[in-house]
Amino acid sequence: MASRTDEPALDASVVVATRERPELVARLLDALAAQEGDVAFEVVVVDDGSSPTAWVALQRLSAAFPKPIQLLRQAEPGGPARARNAGWRAARSPVVCFTDDDCRPEPAWLGALLEAMRGDADFVQGCTLPDPDDAPNRGPWSRTVTVPYEQGYYETCNIAYPRELLEQLDGFDESFRFPFGEDVDLAWRARERGYRPAFSLAARVRHRVWPSDYRAALRNVRRYEGLVHAFANHPQLRGHFGVRVFFRPTHSWALGTLAASAAVALRPRSAIRAVVWVVVVLRYAWVVRQFRPKPELRTQWLVVVPMALGVDVGEVAVLARSSIRYRFLLL
Repeated sequence: MASRTDEPALDASVVVATRERPELVARLLDALAAQEGDVAFEVVVVDDGSSPTAWVALQRLSAAFPKPIQLLRQAEPGGPARARNAGWRAARSPVVCFTDDDCRPEPAWLGALLEAMRGDADFVQGCTLPDPDDAPNRGPWSRTVTVPYEQGYYETCNIAYPRELLEQLDGFDESFRFPFGEDVDLAWRARERGYRPAFSLAARVRHRVWPSDYRAALRNVRRYEGLVHAFANHPQLRGHFGVRVFFRPTHSWALGTLAASAAVALRPRSAIRAVVWVVVVLRYAWVVRQFRPKPELRTQWLVVVPMALGVDVGEVAVLARSSIRYRFLLL
């Protein structure tokens, strides 16, 4: 562990979990070094079992960082929940601010979070928007985080908790197997104990837009297990998000498309089934266009829609399996 302790009392600790992405940590540290205002803070970077090469790169970044910093290393990958727990437990400030290695906080970010923490709220989420520098990456399979107002997910890419609250809740639930849902679970456990959230529009973070990659989108579906895990722990989320059975509109219409296709395959000469199939497919295509970033050319929708069907069916399959695992129906 690398640390610097000859510093005055700290106003905040910024905790970041990372694995195999030192180039993104470098960009994040540059943004943290440029924070404005008279805020005394440290950074706690937790390496979640990266390769020796990535670890050496992180050590170099830590040595060059102009602010107090702790660099922790976990020998084996344990996931972001475990890494963040190690980070906040090592933090030396009464306020712990979380962000991610694929984020770039704006200069006023930390000061705005702390200002909001001085109000009536017990924990504060900040505004997260796609990074404009990554605009060329936008596409139907790109991935980013957009939080323009308080939605109820309380993503750890931009949120602050009092250390005392984290201690009372024992931090993140490390039973979440994939990096999805553990942050939702933490915040709703806090809310259930009467802690009050707030949202700061001024505390802005720019989130990386990951390039449009269909294979990555297919791999990403397994993370949806964490969503069911969180909903099972907090059944009130169903009402909060207005979800009955299907989490996304594309999921119900994807299953409808499969059912209509099977019906046509069983009776290919049925005009009624053919008409129903056309209506269902067109409706599914329309819903996909509402929820997927648009491709450069309109004609590309002819390829995007059937590919989206593969992703939606994969998500539903993971949700269905997870519904059995956690005994909570969510598709």
